[in-house]
Amino acid sequence: MTDSTIQNFRFFSDSLDILIVAIIFFYILKAVEGTRSSQILVGLVAMVVLYFASRKWGFFTLNWVLTHFLGFVILIVIILFQDDIRRGLANIGKKPLLFSFAKQSANETVIEEVADACSFLSSKKMGALIAIERQESLRMFPGRPINASLSSEMIISIFNPASPLHDGGVIIKDDVILSAGSFFPISTDLELGTEIGTRHRAAIALSSETDAVVVVVSEETGKISLAAGGELKRITDEKLLRPALVSELSAESPSTVKTSQPGKA
Repeated sequence: MTDSTIQNFRFFSDSLDILIVAIIFFYILKAVEGTRSSQILVGLVAMVVLYFASRKWGFFTLNWVLTHFLGFVILIVIILFQDDIRRGLANIGKKPLLFSFAKQSANETVIEEVADACSFLSSKKMGALIAIERQESLRMFPGRPINASLSSEMIISIFNPASPLHDGGVIIKDDVILSAGSFFPISTDLELGTEIGTRHRAAIALSSETDAVVVVVSEETGKISLAAGGELKRITDEKLLRPALVSELSAESPSTVKTSQPGKA
């Protein structure tokens, strides 16, 4: 093997190495874009840049501190990005493309039945909390198993004030109601304000911890809201709920674009 061949091979392998690293960083940045994790990631990158700069310019004390800090960087990344890592690993187990048509049909059923139910509940000012499971399982949240075919009538009957299950949340997967009266985590974010009710806080917390899309109907105002990616947005017109659900359920991951939050839950 000639020297030129060896050099060409090394150039190719180095280029491939750089390309792979660039792709990895691209998807990491894309995954955390618009989230709080992006700010943390920028801080870690700044630390790494500062580390190499301190070595080059002979800042020995700073370099010593950063050397010991970066020694724990893997552990720090795992702790800070545990939710993002969990979501990424869950996405590896996505269903094959073979099932995409069946999934699309199930999504259409979910969208129609949920939209119809929320329209009725909104008109009667009956509170509701509906979680639509996507890739990540919601079975860890306790509730009464239902395992019934999805229908707007079933949703309405569950959230009827006379129902013993109306205070909890409903979990839907494909075209099946898995459970009702489910207990979800509650967001304690003080920035939300006291006007954000319990159902809305639960929707924000659940959609931030999982990839679920959550629909809320306010018991006080009858207004409909949708939570995805830890963000809550007001559905100003019930006719807009269908396209909003289509947008979120057809996306690979829930939207993290911050939208205006309802003034009153």
